[in-house]
Amino acid sequence: MRLLGTIMLTAFFICSLFSTINGQLAAMTIDLGTQFLKIGIVKPGIPMDIALNTESRRKTPNVVMIQDGHRTFADAAIGMQVRYPHLVHGQLNDLVAKSSEHPSFELFKKRNTFFEIDDSPRNASSVNFKLGGESYSVEALTAMILANAKKFTEEYAQVVEIKDVVITVPVYFTPAERLAVERAAQMAGFTVLQLINDGTAAALSHGIFRRKEITEKPQRLMIYDMGAAKTTATIVEFKLVKEKYEKEPKMTVLGVGYDRTLGGIEMTNRLRDHLVELFEKTYKPKTKVNTNKRALTKFNKEAERLKQVLSANAEHFAQIESAHEDIDAKLKVTREDFNRLISDLESRFGEPIEQALRMAQIPIEDIDQFVLMGAGTRVPKVQEIVQKTIGTKEIGKFLNTDEAVAMGALFQAAHLSKGFKVKPFNVEEKVLFPVEVHFVSKVKDEKTEEILGEKNVVKTLFAANSIYPTNPKTISLTSYSDDFTIALKYGKIESLTKKQVQEIGSLLDNLIDVEISGLTEAMKNRSSEESEFKGVKVSFLIDASGIVRVRRAEALYEPKSGIVGSIASTISGLFSSKTEEGEPTTDEATGTAANDEKLEEREPSKTQEATPKPEPSVNATSDETTKANGTDDSATTGNRTEVKEKKKELPSIVRLRIINKYPSAYVPNRYDVEEEKRRMVAFAEKERLADERAAAENELESFSFECSQYLEESDFTDYTSDEEKLKLEESVKRIRLWLEDDVTKDTPTKEFTDNLLELKNIVRTVKKRQEHDKAVPEKMKSLQSLLETTLSLTTLGNNVDEEKALFKKEDRDALRTKLDKLKVWVEDVQKHFDTKKKADDFNFTGKDIDSKFYLQIKSLNREVDRFMKKMKKITTLDDLGKDGKINIDDIAAEAEKKRSSKEKTKKSEKVEESNAETEAKQKTEL
Repeated sequence: MRLLGTIMLTAFFICSLFSTINGQLAAMTIDLGTQFLKIGIVKPGIPMDIALNTESRRKTPNVVMIQDGHRTFADAAIGMQVRYPHLVHGQLNDLVAKSSEHPSFELFKKRNTFFEIDDSPRNASSVNFKLGGESYSVEALTAMILANAKKFTEEYAQVVEIKDVVITVPVYFTPAERLAVERAAQMAGFTVLQLINDGTAAALSHGIFRRKEITEKPQRLMIYDMGAAKTTATIVEFKLVKEKYEKEPKMTVLGVGYDRTLGGIEMTNRLRDHLVELFEKTYKPKTKVNTNKRALTKFNKEAERLKQVLSANAEHFAQIESAHEDIDAKLKVTREDFNRLISDLESRFGEPIEQALRMAQIPIEDIDQFVLMGAGTRVPKVQEIVQKTIGTKEIGKFLNTDEAVAMGALFQAAHLSKGFKVKPFNVEEKVLFPVEVHFVSKVKDEKTEEILGEKNVVKTLFAANSIYPTNPKTISLTSYSDDFTIALKYGKIESLTKKQVQEIGSLLDNLIDVEISGLTEAMKNRSSEESEFKGVKVSFLIDASGIVRVRRAEALYEPKSGIVGSIASTISGLFSSKTEEGEPTTDEATGTAANDEKLEEREPSKTQEATPKPEPSVNATSDETTKANGTDDSATTGNRTEVKEKKKELPSIVRLRIINKYPSAYVPNRYDVEEEKRRMVAFAEKERLADERAAAENELESFSFECSQYLEESDFTDYTSDEEKLKLEESVKRIRLWLEDDVTKDTPTKEFTDNLLELKNIVRTVKKRQEHDKAVPEKMKSLQSLLETTLSLTTLGNNVDEEKALFKKEDRDALRTKLDKLKVWVEDVQKHFDTKKKADDFNFTGKDIDSKFYLQIKSLNREVDRFMKKMKKITTLDDLGKDGKINIDDIAAEAEKKRSSKEKTKKSEKVEESNAETEAKQKTEL
């Protein structure tokens, strides 16, 4: 038993370990659309696939509802939208990192008039909603939606946890907006591998499935995507390029165009307003529809459905049950009406295509393939205008447009995750927003080094239309000797229109204020006699997510003596008089942050972190060198003095602290991330308890109904006593009334479980009687048969001489005595079973049915074994086995034959008697 438990525990541990490992190696992607999410999943043994949500659907509504401290997501929240339109929040993507004064928020309020905004949030630079007395930022609500996607994807993939994720974002998101999305994902418990532009992901999906078609000749693809809230056009180029070992495919983004306010929502809202106008004109209600939140939500849902129907039909009737003031609406709308409503948008349909062509600096004729994406492109008028814009180019139908973005991002997730090895497919993106560094340079006198004044310096770090991810860019600052601040700002954006710049709003005012500290402390611990300060170098890059990262800031010193001087002299080239202060230089040697980390590991003794602690003591190499030269501290007094007074050899590079501040955008810091994580854990615990309560309530309600049915079934009531039946009827009646009248949301779970236990105790007793009534006869029959067979052993030797008998008489009598006792017990049980009513309990418990019968049979077998061992050893009979052993089965079969022959004899005697009686009657009649 102990061995079996060990094996089961080991198997469970192995399964748990395998599931954990699979979870660590699994990766997922989130196509973060305005209205819907599409989730991709890849894990060992399973190819790239789209994850199904809890409703077994491939796309999930991007909404969250919070009511009474409980969250509802996706389709369940959509189902509550008509009842609680002010609590179901969606369309949040374009609000991340923005304040309530941003143009995007103004448009959001115009489209969604019934949300309650927190006018005095903790952080004034973010958009916050009031829900149930609590304030929630857009980033926090987004994190909740992402966490829900993480949860149902883990359930679908059957893994413990998925950490790695790639998330898609619009191409026009600024670095601050991208960083806010990344922080929201961290709140949800993700490790973000990359943020990828949705158009790039769709093009990548096209490339990876047509990898063999890519050659050295460039192939250009344009993807036109009209989603719910935006329209984008992306031009990419595929070609084979020579890499280190072989030719590999590379995809380069040549140009993009977009309209961040043009999409399906705008068309739906116009159709909704048209339906409201028709309704008020036709049915003349007493109040306006837009004063009723629920009514307006109903019209909005019907407008969304109607838009889809009119894309395939010339006309259709919109039907809304109890639309407003209990009026059922039926309104006819034609496609011509719809086209008229969006006629002013027609000029905007083709603008993203033209903008992308201008950025790529190629004509439309150089585009090899053109494909449409997004639900908005199903509108016939959109297709018509797009076709006019691209001329004779054919619109391709070769891309699974609904899931192309998620699948392209999924390939990138597999490529970046540790658990998979995929063929390389290089991707290069366009920098839309040029980044400059602004700082104050102190002008010094060349002879006296006195500060004569200051001047503002602006240097371009990352130019517009350049490629990212970039190599690190480093600037060298020589005029600072204490803590300072530099600013990263956006440069002149020539590729965007005036309208697009206005839509970005205040986010373009300033990107990052970089506060660099630790320099003042480092300078205090130095003297001009031991080392010369060469300046500070600060390194930046744009990573694959399009986020500007301040990688590091370091103060460099050149020792005036010592071994480190030769090393530091190579670094001092960064501060050559030929290079102007702050002029960016590209670090081709390091290339990536990972390479820089390896470089640090090779030179640990030359770099230190900037902390308030004092400078480190003398390096270990000093003592080692002294001993190698044959000297010791105890050699002479002079030598000891020299060792004690020897100057410290200080590192040539001091790492400085960096604090990034985003003055024009709300980007959650690590404290905000941890706080939201704690809040989501609290939410999860509340929801777990609420789910347990709901499950207990549902189970009680279901079981009480089941008990009502039991009371109407004779199979159940026949085994129920009058007292039990009355008690069950009263309990069911009381509980059902309690459920209907007294239960509230505050009713504790224990009351449901106690009432359920009360019903189950009554039903369990009756069910046991039913089970016993079926089980006892079968077990009795088996025991009686075995008893009769064993009794036949005691008759062996009764009709022969004692010397020839197989068993001694005293042994046969002893066995017979024990069998008689067992026979009495069996007869008592049978008598009780024959005389008791169905509603009566047995005179033994339910366990006795198995245990007593089992023990009796076991005891009987044991007695038979003992009896058989006492058999005399007889070897002269052929029908006996070797060593005097008897086959008990043969004996049992012989006993059965004798019993059958006796029964036949009795039957024949009865037949003869009946025949005799018949003959006698016949004789009497004659």
